[in-house]
Amino acid sequence: MLGPVFVSLSMVAVIYAVVYLKHRYSNDESKLDYRNAYGQYGFEFLIGCVIFLWIVPYGIMVILPVVLILSTISPAGRVAWKEFGKIRAYAAVSMVVVLLMGGFVPTSQPISPDEWGEPLFTENPNAPIYPAGKQYTWLMLPDEGGLNVEIVQSLTIRTSHQYSKLSLASSTLNIADAFNMQQSRMDQAIQLLDEQIVFNIDAEEMKLLPIEDKAKHTFQTATGDHELDIRLYDLRSLTLSSDPNGIKVGEVFCAAKGSWGGELDLLVVVRPIGHTGITQDRYAESLTVQWISAE
Repeated sequence: MLGPVFVSLSMVAVIYAVVYLKHRYSNDESKLDYRNAYGQYGFEFLIGCVIFLWIVPYGIMVILPVVLILSTISPAGRVAWKEFGKIRAYAAVSMVVVLLMGGFVPTSQPISPDEWGEPLFTENPNAPIYPAGKQYTWLMLPDEGGLNVEIVQSLTIRTSHQYSKLSLASSTLNIADAFNMQQSRMDQAIQLLDEQIVFNIDAEEMKLLPIEDKAKHTFQTATGDHELDIRLYDLRSLTLSSDPNGIKVGEVFCAAKGSWGGELDLLVVVRPIGHTGITQDRYAESLTVQWISAE
């Protein structure tokens, strides 16, 4: 939590720093006036943006266009932009840069239920360096053998677009789907899956296709009901079929929950085709309940 607070305070400092530097290098002998340097309500809007990052779902993706629209919708606002547009732009761009750099702030450790034992891996060399994140991976082997093997991953990822807990999981999952950001984090799980099944699959020749399903699911734990954002994906191999969408070799279940300060906890369960849980336990209930309870 300290990291996002520091980033927020740095954004506020940028608002003052832009005015100070402009005043210093313009040789203006008038009194330094931070409040009116950005025009009418400009200072308040900028400070408000920092506060809204902790309140508004989707964060900067909603705040920035709304502020721009509100500040230009009236004739007085358009006049103010003509006069103060340059300094406002300097401040806004600098604040966005600081916000994006906040994506490098280290995260806490991923959720690790005692029932799962020690993770097989505590790092993922294939994960992108941005945003910051940590990942644990387990290989769950069935006692009776067969195809009921599961690759389970618990991740904690830093989000840089919002610090509000509200809709943090859904917004981040939607962004990941839009830009296919989840693919690189799946390579480790796919390599483990390849070692356990008869198919010869290549992590670099895999494709995740979203499965049309509900966006949320309620899990019942000893402490009550927990509604989490969920996603389901077909795991398809492009090397085993001439179909441009490949052939289905498994299924991926993902559950997510956000926390204040812009940290997202993710549970990912990868199962091969033929796993009985794909039809009998689509949302990996037992694993997800253990994961929730271990927080």
